[in-house]
Amino acid sequence: MSKVLRGTYTEGLGYKKVRKPAQTYWSEIINAKVTYDPPSVAAAAGVVSTALTVTGADIGDRVNVFPPYSTQGIIVSGYVDAADTVKLSLFNPTAAAIDLASGTWQIQVVKP
Repeated sequence: MSKVLRGTYTEGLGYKKVRKPAQTYWSEIINAKVTYDPPSVAAAAGVVSTALTVTGADIGDRVNVFPPYSTQGIIVSGYVDAADTVKLSLFNPTAAAIDLASGTWQIQVVKP
């Protein structure tokens, strides 16, 4: 389920130039929750997730990822792979394999 916030303005963020009209800071923020079970990630290796559906996501949008638990050292980033599709990239810089549990991950897509 995606939740869209529209019209986040500079004045809502506490930033506005004196005697100037409010300007749009972001056009949209999309918040989605997806169930994801990451595969085991070998030491000094990385994996890319399968496609995760985030309705409204487009190439060029910024992706923020919020895991539901400690990632135990795994570095996680997200990117828009295609329209309405986000993928997560997981890298394990540690000396041992790490197998994260399934959980509900929060994905935030910020449109420029």
